[in-house]
Amino acid sequence: MIFPRTLRPLRSKRALATVSLLLFAAATGASAPVSYLPADEASRGWIQIFDGVSRFGWTSGGGQWQVNANALVSDPTQESSLRMTASFSDFDLKFEARITGGPATLLLRADPQSKPAQPGYTLSLNDGTIAGISGGTATPAAGGWNAYEVQAEGTHLLASLNGKITTDGKSTKNRVGYLEFRAPRGTRLEVRSIRLKPLGLDPLYNGSNLDGWKAVAAPAPPSKSKLKLPIPGLSGKPKAPPNVQWSGQGTIHGQGGVGQLESGNAYDDFVLQFTAKAASKAEHTGVEMFFRGTPNQFDSGYAVSADNATDRQLQDGKSFGTGGLVNLEKSRTASVGVGQYFTCTVIARAHRVSVWINGILVTDYYDSRPEGLYHAGAGPLGFRIQNEKATLDLQDVKIAILPKGPEAPPPPTPAIAATPSVSAPTGAGPAAIPLMMPGQSPEEKAQQEQIRKLTVDALSASTPEEALRINKQILVLDPGDMPAQQRLDKAQAAIDAANAQREHGRQEEQAATTSMAANSARRSALILQTQDALLRGNLNEARDRLNDAQRFGATGPEVDRLQALIRSRIRNRLLLRAGLGGGGLFALVAFLIFFWRRRGKRVTAYLVALDGIDKGKRYLLSQEITHIGGVAMDGGKKNEVLVRDPDRQVSRFHCEVHKRGDNCYLIDLDSSNGTFLRSRPLQPGIAVKLRDGDKFTLARAAAFELRLERQKTS
Repeated sequence: MIFPRTLRPLRSKRALATVSLLLFAAATGASAPVSYLPADEASRGWIQIFDGVSRFGWTSGGGQWQVNANALVSDPTQESSLRMTASFSDFDLKFEARITGGPATLLLRADPQSKPAQPGYTLSLNDGTIAGISGGTATPAAGGWNAYEVQAEGTHLLASLNGKITTDGKSTKNRVGYLEFRAPRGTRLEVRSIRLKPLGLDPLYNGSNLDGWKAVAAPAPPSKSKLKLPIPGLSGKPKAPPNVQWSGQGTIHGQGGVGQLESGNAYDDFVLQFTAKAASKAEHTGVEMFFRGTPNQFDSGYAVSADNATDRQLQDGKSFGTGGLVNLEKSRTASVGVGQYFTCTVIARAHRVSVWINGILVTDYYDSRPEGLYHAGAGPLGFRIQNEKATLDLQDVKIAILPKGPEAPPPPTPAIAATPSVSAPTGAGPAAIPLMMPGQSPEEKAQQEQIRKLTVDALSASTPEEALRINKQILVLDPGDMPAQQRLDKAQAAIDAANAQREHGRQEEQAATTSMAANSARRSALILQTQDALLRGNLNEARDRLNDAQRFGATGPEVDRLQALIRSRIRNRLLLRAGLGGGGLFALVAFLIFFWRRRGKRVTAYLVALDGIDKGKRYLLSQEITHIGGVAMDGGKKNEVLVRDPDRQVSRFHCEVHKRGDNCYLIDLDSSNGTFLRSRPLQPGIAVKLRDGDKFTLARAAAFELRLERQKTS
């Protein structure tokens, strides 16, 4: 399909863009213009993976997907699936979706063809959760558009629905793959505004010099002369073109010749982003970005064009346009303006190459050629100038290596130069060891030898601290050594994890100490309250306070003395009351009758939920302590009565009911929103006796009633 291009004679930039969009929409049959990224988002690395008018870059796995009003729409009459052709590893993904009729999902990092196969992570578009990873849920707007965001960085995945976090956890099973929307039969799924930002990119250019890069000159063109005699000036040996003059102060700049600048490391599957500006006084700029090339060989590997071609040149096949693959695939859109900076994103994985210019997908190519023509192996990447009149400026050159499978990211990129290998320690994976290159000065050779020895030491380092120290030394000698930077980052991450674990242990120890101090303070306060109740003659309160103190671990002579005193006074009070007047005998007889009637009966205590989801449910108080709270279990602690509170007003461990014989006592566990008995808040840690029919509420969100029943023992 030939995509129309904007017409160069138009002078107004606004008119130029308008005509281009209208022609593009007419050619693709779209009802709305292409949805382009804002310039600031494109400059920050965001790319658009759906252009709003076509399914370019997507392939259908089932169903007749349509493009309607800048949205991808599934076919509700059958099971539908639509996936990206490009693969991603670490990214920040944002999109909007609307679901009608049933469930819908998004598959992340899915790649069944990889070895081992990667089934991917399943994001439910109905509640924003990712299967197998912890998190909460959210309810999408019924019948409306909902905003989703997924961040995947290494093993960590974070998802949100309409700004509410629904997934936050880690998993190691999948590391790289494509995106796929799925909708079963009966579900209409609409998706729009799909954009993505690759994460985890490391700088290839340090911003100050060309460390880590190498200039390669172009060879002299072959002789075309048929003269046999050596005539001066007509010898038939063409003169080699001048070499490009490269500089790297603040910006990589190349001009004045023909040649290329290639990386010191080799790459096969990667995500590359850079900002460039190409200009030329000639008809074609002849500026290219290349990858998977052959070391020290000019004009090898795949080439991504940066040519500022006209629309006629694109249609006539004289140029491949900005972002096109030279000799393989033309760019899909019109070229970038001459002398203007543009942001380019290249994703290469196995046979698939995808190129975005200013956030717009312009090339999506699958190389089906046989091995030998298709460039499979790792090789240097870089930038090439094939026109003496062309200039190139580069900024923010960044790259991320795509993992090979679900186990772990690949080892650091291998050095290009072929020299005798150095054996790594047992159990270590392959790694890049800087090696000496031909044509270096004695000082450079000595520095490279020092880096090589330090690299061997870094690979055999026994502790992360040692690895960190050695790799810092390497980076001082060569700031552009990416494998050393990767090893340093890994060592720093290990040190940070160890420090975090130690800090967590210290916090747990401090929390335990604080808890012990709080319990001690409560015990002392309860002993004082027991003594005060005895002075006031309130024996029941004194007994309750002393029981509470013992529950918090109060022991010793003072506790024994108070317990004996309370028992003695209660006994004396009963004897005094039993012997008062003629009613003493009656009271005794009544007591005996009451005791006889109670003989052979047991008291059954239970709580009844008065409101909420579990209204009417009964909870038998069959143990000495019954715990009530908003979670089932946490850290070995368990709630026998679980309060399902959607507003989360009930604390995790809110209160307790203690059963002493036939009596029940309620204790608030210093809850956030309080426990109320007879409309009065309870003091934390203070036991209050419950009577049959007493009602109490938790945070005014859940209410319970105590009921006591006497039943004959069998």
